[in-house]
Amino acid sequence: MKERILVVVNPKSGKLNKGDLCAYLRSELSEVYSPEIITTSYKGEGNEIIQRYYDDFDLFAIFGGDGSINETARALLYKDKPLGIIPGGSGNGLARGLKIPPHIPTAVEILKKKRVKVIDAGQINDDYFFNIAGIGLDAWIAKDFNEKPLGRGIPPYVLYAFTNYIKMPPFLAEVFLDGQKRQIVPGALLITFSNFKEWGGNTYIAPHAQPDDGLLDFCLIESLSFPSIVLNLPKLFTKRIDKVKYYTTHQIGEVVVQTPEPQIYHYDGEKGKWASTIKVKAHPLSLRVIVPESF
Repeated sequence: MKERILVVVNPKSGKLNKGDLCAYLRSELSEVYSPEIITTSYKGEGNEIIQRYYDDFDLFAIFGGDGSINETARALLYKDKPLGIIPGGSGNGLARGLKIPPHIPTAVEILKKKRVKVIDAGQINDDYFFNIAGIGLDAWIAKDFNEKPLGRGIPPYVLYAFTNYIKMPPFLAEVFLDGQKRQIVPGALLITFSNFKEWGGNTYIAPHAQPDDGLLDFCLIESLSFPSIVLNLPKLFTKRIDKVKYYTTHQIGEVVVQTPEPQIYHYDGEKGKWASTIKVKAHPLSLRVIVPESF
């Protein structure tokens, strides 16, 4: 008897006709599995679907971007059933970290082979993340992505990065790494907590992060002038951001960041809450995912 797979499809992801996509997925996956496909109709439904049908299927898959993956992955934390990923976002940071390409037929072939690995997750206050969370500039960019109707892709990202750099004041941060007070940062531009290496789109904020080492990479960029940003920006794309003198990184199991004024955070590009105390911790080897041989 074939294993049963439930595929959750976010209809807002990607540019393909979703009727054609669902028909293609059903046809291809039927070669190996007994598939069922459900299309979401509102934000957060992916998580609800996995929980509702968890006992009825042997494995699950998601077509969508990092936010959609986050929804479904949260329902599978510390569970025995794996999650497969068919990338449908603009950045696809988590899928890229897992070596799953945005080419749908290739992603489906990976899903058919069902090679399972267990990776870490992270938690920022009450929210879980699987790729990257953060406060500061990248959180403000995520806020705009979630609130403004300019669509996805690189051009809106560049616009939001520029406008938020201008209007967002650097913030004071008191940092406690693994229970020990390490430093007071008088002017932070951003602080990220990274399970994988990149935000997405080949921007590598944590070049040495490993998603199965039981730790997160704490990455801090202090406030710097606009000419310095222009000069050092290429290092984000060449995995050399750690060579910038304004950049600091530590591997951590837990970290607490306290700020005088509330800061908004993001988790996997989703807009989080405002808080003056940001508590982050790693959840070692807590999610089973289907990956290619290259991972």
